[in-house]
Amino acid sequence: MSIFGNKEKEQNSSEEKFTFPHASEDQVNQSTLAQDIQIHGSVEAKDYINFDGSITGTIKAKTVNLGRSSYVKGSVTADQITVEGEVDGDIQGKDVYIKSSAKIKGTIRYSNIDIQDGSIINADLTIS
Repeated sequence: MSIFGNKEKEQNSSEEKFTFPHASEDQVNQSTLAQDIQIHGSVEAKDYINFDGSITGTIKAKTVNLGRSSYVKGSVTADQITVEGEVDGDIQGKDVYIKSSAKIKGTIRYSNIDIQDGSIINADLTIS
C-alpha cells in the first residue's frame, strides 16, 4: 500500500477509472456562465447551470437558472427551470418558475408552472 492509495487494477479491464478522493456521486455540480459570455451552440450539464449570458442554441441540465441579464434564442430543457431574463424559443421542464422580470416568446411545456406578476409572456403553454 502506498501513501497515495491503492493502485490495484482489474485484470480483465483495459480501462483505468480515476476518482477524486473528495468527490462523491451525490455531489451536485454547478456551472455558472457570466453576463459577458456569448455562445453559439449548445451547453449541457449534469446538474445545475446558472446562466447570465447570451446564447443562440440550446441549454440542457437537471436545473437551469436564467438570470436577469440572460438571453436565450433557442431552447431550454431541464427538470427545474427558473427564468428571470429573456427567452425567444422553447422551454421544456417539469417545474417552470417565471419571475416578474422574465420576457418569453415561444412555447412553454411544463408539468407545474409558477408565473409572477409583471412577466411578459407571448407563448403557447402546454401541460405535459
